[in-house]
Formats: sequence, structure tokens, C-alpha cells
Amino acid sequence: MRKLVVTHYDNRILQATIQDGRISDLNLSENSTVLGNIYVGKVANIVNNINACFIDYGDRLPCYYSLDDNDIIYADGREHSKLRIGDEVIVQISRDAVKTKNPVGSSELTLRGDYCVVHTGSQIGVSNKISSKKQREDLKTIARETLPENLGCIIRTNASEADPNLLKQELNELGGRLQQIIRNAATRKCFSCLYRNPPEYIENITFMGSHKIDEFITDDEEVYNAFRDYTEKRHIDFIASSLHTDTSCPLSAIYNLNKEVECALKERVWLKSGAYLIIQQTEAMVVVDVNTGKAISGKDMDQHMLKVNTEAAIETCRQLRLRNLSGIIVIDFINMKNPDYILKIRDILINELANDPVPAKYVDITKLGLIELTRKKLKRPLHEMISKR
Repeated sequence: MRKLVVTHYDNRILQATIQDGRISDLNLSENSTVLGNIYVGKVANIVNNINACFIDYGDRLPCYYSLDDNDIIYADGREHSKLRIGDEVIVQISRDAVKTKNPVGSSELTLRGDYCVVHTGSQIGVSNKISSKKQREDLKTIARETLPENLGCIIRTNASEADPNLLKQELNELGGRLQQIIRNAATRKCFSCLYRNPPEYIENITFMGSHKIDEFITDDEEVYNAFRDYTEKRHIDFIASSLHTDTSCPLSAIYNLNKEVECALKERVWLKSGAYLIIQQTEAMVVVDVNTGKAISGKDMDQHMLKVNTEAAIETCRQLRLRNLSGIIVIDFINMKNPDYILKIRDILINELANDPVPAKYVDITKLGLIELTRKKLKRPLHEMISKR
């Protein structure tokens, strides 16, 4: 049972995903976010030694744009040529500004749906979580026959159980919308916003996949109406929705959200076993240290440490999502002599990270016994969102 709760915290919209009675994700909406928006931008500067440029799209900071990975889409529709300062191009913000780093832009334009992500380019991919070779080929065939030649897509895991007609309908809708966005650029002024992402509480439903949400509840009537419009347009009738109107007992109190946010800002996280995590974010990486604390056992110490490390591994992955921590993550688990136990912890991490809607993966175990993970940077971590006020 997964529930999405949307309420207010510090005059901003707070979203909390509750799974099996426990909060698994927190997201605080930022009014200033431009993530996912598509603009007509102007090349402000070209930096040849890093093969990149900076594109002004009308916001305070220009976006960083790598020339290695992008097929440039010129706003006037002309064919690819050498990029020059002053050229107007179509750019989508793929990562928000983080601390002193500029936002990141891309000319691989994408629109996300429940069953697929349609993008510029001809490649068609299928989620690795769909293991059946026949089903993968069938889904690719549907995409090839439905999308225009100049567009591709990534078929999401949700499509494996979806009616093929719904997938075709979404491919047609997103493909047509993306083509229209590109066509509109030729008649729009520089710095125009060609596409604006829906509100974050709606975007997060699409990001996680609406099939993974069983219930939606909010105490904000505007949010509730926006959600109803979203579900009606997409013919989603399997999510129970409700508007909480009891002001004497707000949602933040019912689900203890204020305390959850406060705990997600602390360095120390206590575990049920009596052990605890120390989570510290540096400029270069996130460091997690597992400490035994009060978790002391008698006879089979290695077996006991396995239980503590198992609890720590699951909680670490949860904390990464709650705090929206990303980049390089290094975890120092309690030492265990049995190499099979270490592999068990590795498998637990791989399994937990697979459920993270943000791309995250297990990397390796270092010679010093530290475990390395990575998690894609998309938005500011929770502590930066709050301290920004």
C-alpha cells in the first residue's frame, strides 16, 4: 500500500510517500525550479577546453551544456552546424542549479508519461526490469510503429502490465506534443519557455509511475483539483483520492511530517537495534558511517553484525531518498569477517536501490572495505531547500 500525501511545510508544498505505514520519500517543492522546462536559449559563451558552452535561457544563471553528448536543435530549424556565440537553440533543463554549480541543459528533449519517456533521437529502449525477451521486442515494435521517425523513447517498467492501446495512446500524445514544441520554437522570441513542467506534486506521480500509487490525499483544494484534472485527462481511475478538510487535525500532524523533516536534517539516525548512522555531506560526496552504538550482543558477534548492517543498509537507502542525497555515496559498514555476509549486504543494497525512482546503483567494495554507490543528481538535497529560505 503506497500513499502520496501532499500538504504544506514552511509555506511550501511538501510531498511525502508513505509505504506500508512508513515514509519512504520526502520532497519539498521549490518555486524557483526550472527542472524539465524547455526554452529557446542563446549561446552566451563557448569553452573549448572542456568542449562545452553556457546557454542563457532567461534565468539568473546560464545553463552548462556539454557539446560531447548533444545533437544541437536550432530554434530556426536549420541543420546541424558549428555552434557559435549568439546562436539560438532549444534547450531543456536536465538538472537544477546546485550550490555554486550552474543548472545543466540538454538538447535531448524528453517528455515523461506513465508508460514511456519520449525523446528526440531515434533510439528505442526498454527498462531493464522487463526481463522477458519476447515482451521487450513486442514493446519495441509498438513504439517503432507508433512514433515518428525522428523520435525515440524509453519504455518504462509500468508498460509491462499495461494495455498496449494505452501505451500507443501515450506514445501518440507525447510524440505529437514534442513535435509541436520544436515547431513552435521558430516563431517564439529568445528566452521563451516552450514547455513548462507540471507542478512537482503532479510530476512526481509521473516520475514514480501512477501505477505505484494507491492513494492520494491532500489538504489543499487547489492541489486536489489539479490532481483530479491530471487523472481525468490520463484516464487514471485506480488511485483513490481525498481532500482532507479537518483543520483541527492537519495532515502534518496525522503523519508526523514535521518531525520526519526535522529528523531528515540531523546527522545521526538511530536504528531499532540500537546502532546508528552518521550521515555527512561533503562537497565531493556523501559519507555514511555505521556505528554499533547500543547494539551489543553475546555469542555470535559476526551474525549479530550482519543483522545490524542489514538494518543499516536498508535505512541508508531510505535516508538517501528522504534527504535527496546524490552523487558519490561511500558507506563504512561494521566490519564482518565472513565474506559471504559482505556479499549479502551488497545484494540488499542492489535490491533497495532498484526501488529508488531516481537512478541509483551499487558500484563496488574498495580495498578498505568501504562500499560505493552513486545516485543521479537531479535536484537540491532537502537540507539545501530548507536552508535556502
